[in-house]
Amino acid sequence: MIDGLRYRPAPYQPTSRWQRLRPLVRLEFGSIFRSKWGVAIFLATLIPSFVRLVILLIWTGALALGGGGGAAGAGMRKMGERPPEQIQELLPDHVSFYTEGVVAPGWGLVMFLVLTSLVTARAIAKDRATNALELYWTRGISPIGYFLGKGLGCFLVTGMMTIAAPLVLWVTGVFLAEDWGFLGKTWTFMPGVLLGLTVFTASLTTICILLSAIAGSPNLAAILWCLLLAGSEAFGQIISNVLKMPAIGRSVSVFDAAGTLARACAGNADRDASPLGAAICLLSIIAVLAVLLRRRLRLSEAVA
Repeated sequence: MIDGLRYRPAPYQPTSRWQRLRPLVRLEFGSIFRSKWGVAIFLATLIPSFVRLVILLIWTGALALGGGGGAAGAGMRKMGERPPEQIQELLPDHVSFYTEGVVAPGWGLVMFLVLTSLVTARAIAKDRATNALELYWTRGISPIGYFLGKGLGCFLVTGMMTIAAPLVLWVTGVFLAEDWGFLGKTWTFMPGVLLGLTVFTASLTTICILLSAIAGSPNLAAILWCLLLAGSEAFGQIISNVLKMPAIGRSVSVFDAAGTLARACAGNADRDASPLGAAICLLSIIAVLAVLLRRRLRLSEAVA
């Protein structure tokens, strides 16, 4: 040591686990918004919500098409007093208006599949393909923390379409309605709707991120995810139509099973579906994938 010179103190200040994971969550959340194509695709997945927004504007009278919007909205509200089951999805004061655009097979499945295939299914697989796992796991982020950070980021992106969009529709309806009657009729079921959509998003995001962690490449992960959703949907249709067992068929389909849980939480359970069977199906898939994941999320896998 040189006489007369001193070292500056360098106290150790450990960061919390959340501080280490927050950049990872933020990075994954913003992945789809880094390019114009990503933003365009995300906006395209909101088309069902935009269609419902137009219906809501007509229903409240805020949008007058050809001068007859107010009359059309009044007619819709009058029809909503005793609506047939087939049109409840088009009436903003009914629970189906906020759930079916997300959980119904058809456009809901297509939009969900597009978004999750581009974001969630590729989240971990792309890091494995570029050997980035060693960089993450040797910089104070554990494999479990890395998995949770990636999963939370993907959940937030998907939740903007499946949870935030229906919530924005409802809030818009509350402020555009003629009186507080709309709020009085809808506030009773909206907490259940948000809970159901959260369960729907969390369960499917968990399955998708597990597949991403198992797959060796992002393209393979996206293919496996598409095969699981589309294949289980087709298999469920076969069981429902051919074997005349709709409850089992809708429980076998991964997307329908998550939708069954969402409807049950929202208080709009389907008589041809079993929430218990749907929960068993989803938990079984998650358990099997979690067992397969144990060897893929070991520190030695990345360092080696």
